Amino acid sequence: MRSAYLSWLSDQTTQFSIVMTVPGASKLTDRDLDPYADDPFFKRHTDSTWNACIGEQGNDDNYLDGYIDAALQLSHIVIDHSLLAKRDTLVLPILYNARHAVELVLKFATSHLERAGVVPRVSGRPTHNIRVYWERLDSAAVGDEIIGKKLEVLKPFVDSLSRIDRDGQELRYPLNQFSDPSLSAYSLANLQVIRTSLIDLSSTIDILKNRVVSFAEERRTGLFTQRCSRRDLVTIANLMPRREFWRSASFDQQKALVKARFKLSNRQFSLALDAIQSARETKAILGIETDLLYLSDDEILWTADQWRRIHPKIRERGGPVKVSDQTLLNELEEEQKEMGSVSDAVQQKISGAKLSELEAMFYLGRDGVYPEHFDTFVERKEKEHAAARDPKSEILHLMTKPNFLHSVTIAATKLGRLSLATQLSLK
Repeated sequence: MRSAYLSWLSDQTTQFSIVMTVPGASKLTDRDLDPYADDPFFKRHTDSTWNACIGEQGNDDNYLDGYIDAALQLSHIVIDHSLLAKRDTLVLPILYNARHAVELVLKFATSHLERAGVVPRVSGRPTHNIRVYWERLDSAAVGDEIIGKKLEVLKPFVDSLSRIDRDGQELRYPLNQFSDPSLSAYSLANLQVIRTSLIDLSSTIDILKNRVVSFAEERRTGLFTQRCSRRDLVTIANLMPRREFWRSASFDQQKALVKARFKLSNRQFSLALDAIQSARETKAILGIETDLLYLSDDEILWTADQWRRIHPKIRERGGPVKVSDQTLLNELEEEQKEMGSVSDAVQQKISGAKLSELEAMFYLGRDGVYPEHFDTFVERKEKEHAAARDPKSEILHLMTKPNFLHSVTIAATKLGRLSLATQLSLK
């Protein structure tokens, strides 16, 4: 965001230089150089330390975080600095900012969940009625434990703020749209009570905002049911006993626990188990092995041994290498030879689709790619390798990664190669 501003500033400077070098060009005024020169709020300043990014450089997170932070920080200032004379005046912007933050998070969640196809779109102009937005989200029964819980936590705040200000007017003006006194049913508001509630509200807003984004991203994996999100299914898989113990009493015990926690019927519970048994990561949690696409366990273990040749478990070398230190220079030369030997050996054994799968495993483990995207990820790597036609560079790229073994071990677990992951952890 800030780079965009710097780019704009550079463009303005360049244009100014060009104009000033044109023969006969009229002298530019301050307003020509800066259209905001006389603006009391947006004129430029020589000290960019306090430049804030707004407009195209901002985003909906800035609005949402800004209003709840403003309410909370203002309540801290009034109380911590004992600004008793400011109680009656600052309580109004504090409450208004809190209400606006609630409106923003409800609209934020609605927008993201509409795009995810979970909340149905409605026609008509947006309103400021926060109760309407909360009821839309609640009635949609999104099917995610965290979102459901946070909406419940948000409800008392929605009830309170919509009761005193249905359309976002009464906290801004002394008279409402009917010319009646605002907040006429209230006479007192305790700032300590408000601050305590704002702390809870701020945490709820933050968790709900982040979870909605993650939820929408998870939906693209296809691992969900009508009542359970991907995260819920992973949680359920961890709560259930391993697959071979599903005919035991422990299964029935955990089934009852899961049904109660996630409010599932027998049918919904069965659909959750079916989904869990259809995906690599959740199957692995139940102890079910899944084959990789091209690589065998032995080939990956062998590759790990090759990687270990140039990445000893303990390498002690203090300080930078000095040109005069012939011993270290000899060691570096040997390491380069070993690296070349390793890359040649791997290229002979791991090539084509197998190399693409190995690289996909590394990035899946390192970057947390969802295993449901693994097949597509491997296919994309195959196309990249085919276009590059340089397998040796790809191999060197992987073999020189100090976190290669760790990342592939994580990937093996998530992809359902449990016995392989166990063996890799011993390397």
